[in-house]
Amino acid sequence: MLREDSDLSDLLCDVCDVEILPEFKSPQDECGRLTYNLSGKTFARAKSGSEYILLEDGSVGYWGSEGECGRIADNLKEFFEFMVNCPGWQDYLYEEEYEDRESLEEFAEEVYEEHVENDAEIEFDLPGAQQELADRLGIEKKTDVVSILMRFYECTKREPRLIYTYTEADGSTHSGTGSLFDK
Repeated sequence: MLREDSDLSDLLCDVCDVEILPEFKSPQDECGRLTYNLSGKTFARAKSGSEYILLEDGSVGYWGSEGECGRIADNLKEFFEFMVNCPGWQDYLYEEEYEDRESLEEFAEEVYEEHVENDAEIEFDLPGAQQELADRLGIEKKTDVVSILMRFYECTKREPRLIYTYTEADGSTHSGTGSLFDK
């Protein structure tokens, strides 16, 4: 649907910074130096060059242009629910905020209000655009995103984690932890 409807695809990009690719492609491999422990196909990317990867088990992984890597959603439906309800999702990556529901709810409200204010400065109606996107994708736009954020958090911790390994020119390697919360 997103590949065939350019207006819907543009709205997804405007609200969520998710550009659906015209077809699946191999994940970023940095000229053969970057490998992953789980196989998959890239289906979308962000303006930064970061990629969203549909993994072999149907879950969705993320490879960030700054080296972040990990699982982000257990399936495509949850991925789109997360993106639509939590635009700017990287701003929610403070693990200490996930200790209890009350703290997470307060934190999520603060992050969202900041996004709304920033978008209002450029005359972009984030809540209205989110609602339109949710309606067109058949997703519920939630006012309380704690359950979505907890599902995301649990997904990032699920084993096996999506882990990259980068091989340097001298043959040495380094790997990520597979958790998007590890900075």
